[in-house]
Amino acid sequence: MWLDNASKLDMLFYKPYADLINEILENSSYNPLTIGIFGSWGAGKSTLLNMIKDTIKNDDVECIEINAWMFEGYEDAKIALMEALLKTLESNETFKQKAGAEIKGLLKRVNWLKLGSKAISYGAPLIASLGLGNPIPLLLNVASEITGDKEKLANTIKNAANGVENIRENYLNEEEKSTVENIRQFRKDFQDMLEKTKINNLVVLIDDLDRCNPDRIIETLEAIKLFLLVEKTTFIIAADENVIQYSIKKRYPKANNSEPDISKEYIEKIIQLPIYIPELSSKDIENYLMLLVAQKYLEEDSFKELLDIIYEDKVLIDENKITLKKINELISRTSQKFKDKEEFDKDIEIIENIKNIVAITLKGNPRQAKRFLNTFIIKKKLAECYYGDEIDIKILAKLLVLQKIDNNRFKELNEWNKAFKTKNDMFARLLETIENNTIKDEFPNWDFPQIRKWIECEPKKIYTERLDKYFYLTRELLNNPIIDDSLLDSESKVILEKIGKSSRHNIKSVTEEMSQLSTEQIKSIFNILTSEIREGKLEFYIINGLYEKFVSYRKLMLEQIINGSYNIIPPDVVYLASMYKLDKLLMKDYLKKLKDDNRISEEMYKMVEGGK
Repeated sequence: MWLDNASKLDMLFYKPYADLINEILENSSYNPLTIGIFGSWGAGKSTLLNMIKDTIKNDDVECIEINAWMFEGYEDAKIALMEALLKTLESNETFKQKAGAEIKGLLKRVNWLKLGSKAISYGAPLIASLGLGNPIPLLLNVASEITGDKEKLANTIKNAANGVENIRENYLNEEEKSTVENIRQFRKDFQDMLEKTKINNLVVLIDDLDRCNPDRIIETLEAIKLFLLVEKTTFIIAADENVIQYSIKKRYPKANNSEPDISKEYIEKIIQLPIYIPELSSKDIENYLMLLVAQKYLEEDSFKELLDIIYEDKVLIDENKITLKKINELISRTSQKFKDKEEFDKDIEIIENIKNIVAITLKGNPRQAKRFLNTFIIKKKLAECYYGDEIDIKILAKLLVLQKIDNNRFKELNEWNKAFKTKNDMFARLLETIENNTIKDEFPNWDFPQIRKWIECEPKKIYTERLDKYFYLTRELLNNPIIDDSLLDSESKVILEKIGKSSRHNIKSVTEEMSQLSTEQIKSIFNILTSEIREGKLEFYIINGLYEKFVSYRKLMLEQIINGSYNIIPPDVVYLASMYKLDKLLMKDYLKKLKDDNRISEEMYKMVEGGK
């Protein structure tokens, strides 16, 4: 199995990026600095952060890691980030020895900020209470709200009370010091702490920011900019830039269309040095798949030798892909210590046959490559347990690819298989339409570049095989289909969100915006929407809007309604009538099926037919 986490080995060959960033970190003239490692979900950002950390060898550069996702449950992400950073420094022996007292002082300041943010609703009474030198009653009330246990925070409150005079001096002057002054004071104390440690650069790696909700993302960025970005610091933030832009737009929406989009400018103010991880090409993913199989079956030393040889020979920048012949030739130059040579030979041949179509499907995402191979390995093991040698693993792999590309076509193939007598007539006919160039007319739902490549990849003549056992092994994908929305790009995700938030008044503008996307993007969105329709989760005004705009998906949507859980209620009639007017011939049989199944009353049925 391949773990779904940051790799310790540079299988994506990001070392040049890590080396370049390390040169920047060692040059003190570049800090304070914020670096953005931008890439889509699963692109390998966490792997690159690991490599950056491992590349740092200079004793004057100290590196710590913080996972932004850990702040998700906190009310104030700014304070949570500051506290996490300081506690991480406190656990570092170098910092604790050189600046332990300063760190404790900063943590105390954070505690007061934390308490203050919770008690902000008290406003002036809190300030007045502090000003009078008697904050204890109010703070106890706030503490009990926070924890439900006054005694639990008794010591904290007592220590805070002992420092009231110091707090009044640092936080309140005769005009009541402002938030700006508090920020300035924290920055000064943080800077003084770093000066005392005598390091040249504190490098803070922040991962998984794009997994947080939009408010947390903005608060974390603001905390870095306002409180923590001082001399001798470098923050390296790994995230999907599209997610950050979306968060900014949601936090600071435009009042009207004439206003400029500030998301790009906002990011530029926070991130001084953006570094973009390019999406892996289809060739790169094919090579990565071959390396993942090699990693599974080679002993660790042999696999490291293989990676070194690939580096030295510059194999990855060659125009040619790593073929079955090439991978075996490269492995022959290692110590060739295999965990299971026989299984390696079987699996590498299978991946060789399907890697092209898998690579196109995964759209440059290395994490998805791991997930696909994990699914394949699990199904392969189950096949061996259930059926021994009766299963052709190549066919199993090919079917798993189809489910990944289009779950609806996967289900349709299962239905065709049920009519198998001497062969799968429908799939045989499908192959003929490709040869005759008539697929668009006879099988429009199969007429997509990815699916065409899948049909033609080996093993090609699967229509000669009864596929019952294969579909039994993958039955959970038929009954509860796994729709993976992680492969959707940011534009498609935004459209899905707009559909979910749409009203009867704006659904046409949303579907019009959706129609401007590429054919593949629209297909990916419908892969999600069809399951929503089947489960009865979409309002009929949405279905009607989609039905009106996307003619080629009308039949698919009607099939989901029939096979799903919709019972027609009076408000739905107007939308069904609209759909009926658009395509009476197509709607007629489906409408009758709803009536025969008692899912629409006779009266409503007549109203739809009458266009009322």
